Amino acid sequence: MQPTQSVKYALAAVSCLAVSAVVWPSVAFAQGGQKAAVQVTPQQSTTQRLTLALGKSAIIDLPVEARDVVVSDPAIADAVMRTSRRGFLLGTKVGETNVFFLDAQGRQILALEIRVARDTSELSALIQRLAPEARIVVDSVADSIILTGDVPNGLVADQVLRISGQYVGGADKVLNMMNVLSGDQVMLRVRIVEMQRSVIKQLGMNLSSSNILNQLLPEDWGIKFATANGFSVNGAFLGGTTLDSVWAKNFIRPVSNSFDSSKSALLDPSLFAGAGGYSQKFNPETGGTDITYGPGELVTGQRADSNIQALERVGLARTLAEPNLTATSGEPAKFLAGGEFPVPTAQEGNRVSVSFKPFGVGLGFTPIILSADRISLKISTEVSEISTAASFRQADTLIRDAAGNVTDTIRGLSIPGVSVRRAENTMELPSGRSMVMAGLIQQATRQSIEGLPGLKDLPVLGNLFRSRDFQTNETELVIIVTPFIVKSTTMDELQTPGDGYAPASDAAALLLGRMNRMVKPGSKGLPKGRYRAPIGHIVN
Repeated sequence: MQPTQSVKYALAAVSCLAVSAVVWPSVAFAQGGQKAAVQVTPQQSTTQRLTLALGKSAIIDLPVEARDVVVSDPAIADAVMRTSRRGFLLGTKVGETNVFFLDAQGRQILALEIRVARDTSELSALIQRLAPEARIVVDSVADSIILTGDVPNGLVADQVLRISGQYVGGADKVLNMMNVLSGDQVMLRVRIVEMQRSVIKQLGMNLSSSNILNQLLPEDWGIKFATANGFSVNGAFLGGTTLDSVWAKNFIRPVSNSFDSSKSALLDPSLFAGAGGYSQKFNPETGGTDITYGPGELVTGQRADSNIQALERVGLARTLAEPNLTATSGEPAKFLAGGEFPVPTAQEGNRVSVSFKPFGVGLGFTPIILSADRISLKISTEVSEISTAASFRQADTLIRDAAGNVTDTIRGLSIPGVSVRRAENTMELPSGRSMVMAGLIQQATRQSIEGLPGLKDLPVLGNLFRSRDFQTNETELVIIVTPFIVKSTTMDELQTPGDGYAPASDAAALLLGRMNRMVKPGSKGLPKGRYRAPIGHIVN
């Protein structure tokens, strides 16, 4: 048989590599500075397996002299003979091959099934030094490695994966089959509390006065004075108390005035009843004077009005949201309790498409269990609601004909806005401990004073000529997060809001006005033990 590998011979004391296979060989190989030996007894097969590290070599000591060495795939392993009984095997490429050692008569001395793989001993030693609490076994397959064994928590597992990825040149060449001993389920409880306080104060006074100076002449003329102090911050008076006071000096003026041709003064209505107002005439039969009232009108010669508006409004709003969500370590999870509203979007060709925007209480997080007492969280939480304060109103579109006349009107779209309180963060917390993730204290104050220039600045009396509009908004927002490492349980250990609830009977609803039956402490469906916490709802 002709070998497929060039064999190097060292002729120190022999002229050829012919030997009898009477004594069975021992194979010694060196990998990473360690030596091992494979013994073969006469009763065993002469075929042995050898794992050779890539780029490393093994020493072969034969008991008899060999003449021929055959390597099936020289690209994977190379054989170099130093003497007729000692040779070297070199691992040059990852793969499998076999090597045959033959004597001068062509009989087989030794057959080796060689597997060339990555040397994982250095990686194993590195993992053992950097992560001593891990019990990891490293195996190599082709140009990748497999990690098996137990790690105490996810942090150690992540460290081992990163070390292995750097060693083999990429995380995609590492197959993770490690077992994490700690729990891998994380429940996140988020508590969002918001308090909003608003104060509005409005106080204003408006004066008006009118005076008809010559009401007895054919043409009247007069003077009028009035102040108009508004409330520009809130746009108008929001409704509180309004106090009006009026003073007027009135008299009756005839509807028509009669004059002599030679006079321009108002005639005496007692002599000329047609002038309007009244007339008087002596009655000889009764001996009295008869007074007749004719047509006339009530005229206010002088008038003064005052108007005082006062308002103080205090508002308080409280928002509370407590979303809870459970996820596996390393996997994202999302939660939304709310809805979606449509938003039209213009497209080409005068087409309109509709997209939906979510709103409500949302929570999204990705947990990573670092240890039994440490959890890394990537959190995104928000509370949003539809608000008209930031809404968008599209103007109406007028349809005109060729003459320019309006024939139709297309009403514009009204898109509501969204008021959002959102926080995104990455933090580390122990299981069961809480931390304020985000907080907000905001105060906005708006104030305006309107009045007559100069007079509004007078002390005390200036209040008669000015109005004050004041508004302040205070907001305090706190977001608290609490992670828990949780495990599954049985159904009888859990309670839902519907446990123990039953609708009231017709008699209880009609006679007692109840909507549900009373739940006794010993009712079925309640979990064992006693649980005290400010959670859930109570129906009275």
